[in-house]
Amino acid sequence: MNPAYFIDSFQSIKRSLTNKVITDPILNKAANSFIDAQSTWAKMIAENSINVTKHCFDQVAEAKKESK
Repeated sequence: MNPAYFIDSFQSIKRSLTNKVITDPILNKAANSFIDAQSTWAKMIAENSINVTKHCFDQVAEAKKESK
């Protein structure tokens, strides 16, 4: 499964809890904006980690291929 699925699931739980606990409209909007920012950041980190890991494995595979 894609890491974004897990991030979205976890953030959805946080958003539901936030919407139940923080009833003031201004504070609720700020809290939800923060959750949105967290989601964006977490997805960026996950994507970057996947890309760097893939690149490293590709480089190792290429080096092994060249050494044969």
